[in-house]
Amino acid sequence: MAAKKLYFLRHGDTGLQGRYIGRSDVPLTDKGRAQVRQAAGLLQAKGITKIVCSPMLRCRQTLEQLALPCPFRFDELFREVDFGRWEGKNFREIVQLDKELVDSWVNDPASFAFPDGESLAAFNKRVAACKILLDKTTEEKILIITHGGIIRHLLCLLLGLDAEKYLLFEVKPGRVSSVQLYDEGGVLTGFNITG
Repeated sequence: MAAKKLYFLRHGDTGLQGRYIGRSDVPLTDKGRAQVRQAAGLLQAKGITKIVCSPMLRCRQTLEQLALPCPFRFDELFREVDFGRWEGKNFREIVQLDKELVDSWVNDPASFAFPDGESLAAFNKRVAACKILLDKTTEEKILIITHGGIIRHLLCLLLGLDAEKYLLFEVKPGRVSSVQLYDEGGVLTGFNITG
């Protein structure tokens, strides 16, 4: 028997696709607000009983656009990874700036830390804390409004995949994914759905 259903909504478009945006507190674009309004129709029919939201501006604006009639809370655990000095850059720019660091990220992700930012070990520990929080939540239908990196890593954790498999999931802005949780583990029931 299913214990609960989790819905994940990545914040809407910020106009910065392809760039590493973690701690930067950027707003939604008009396109992003439209994406979220489209997802709202889908989510309104799901009977969401609780919302957990990253405190970042793009997620708070996503929450406002949804206007779902249920309790919500902001939680620091659900912030995106801090990319440090790579914030705002695309991959090509990062390779030009820090090729050796990029190589160490690829070759030894377990001990990698973004320069002047968060280590992957700390990020993975935070994602594990997100899962514990969700496991302890008693509501049956929970919406998590957060970031692509958090969703990817949580999906791996909930589905029993190694953390290194996170790139299997291309989480799109303003789209909904869902996981049904059972005692034995999670089942992916929807991915990148829009209203």
